[in-house]
Amino acid sequence: MRAALALSLALAAAPGAGAALEPSYGHEDAHGPMLELLVLHDTVVTGDATTNAWRPAIRAGWSLDVTGSGGELVLSADLALRSWDDPERSRILASASARYRGYFGTEQWKSWFEAGLWIPIASRVALGPLVGIGVMYDFSDAAGVFVGTELATALGAARIVSFGGLAGMQLRFDLP
Repeated sequence: MRAALALSLALAAAPGAGAALEPSYGHEDAHGPMLELLVLHDTVVTGDATTNAWRPAIRAGWSLDVTGSGGELVLSADLALRSWDDPERSRILASASARYRGYFGTEQWKSWFEAGLWIPIASRVALGPLVGIGVMYDFSDAAGVFVGTELATALGAARIVSFGGLAGMQLRFDLP
């Protein structure tokens, strides 16, 4: 009877030790490149003119875990995938952003949210907030793919609202 009780207590304590052996897909202390394809709808108001246009774009960025908790600071820039000789100078041709991306979960499938600062470049520069949500699948602790949606607004030389979807990939390396 005492042997069974000792075995039960040992098995009850074992799951904590066994859980450490399972792989973790968190992004703690990691940094690396991100590449995204975007399809966004922009509304740009300058003076009395309003321009509505779809903007396919490619975004490249770098992520860095600044807190050690797995959330990331992402610095990125995107370029519109269309001619830069734009007859309507109010269309967005490029933008830059600095945003924080937080993750929910440490499994292969996880959700994310992001919030940050967006700087679209049309005929002049504007500035405003950007928010996004999505899901990510990590193949390993070093690589993953994600999809999401984002909403951004900006004020400056123009009033701008941008909404759309994105799909991307991310590589991660551990910080020394």
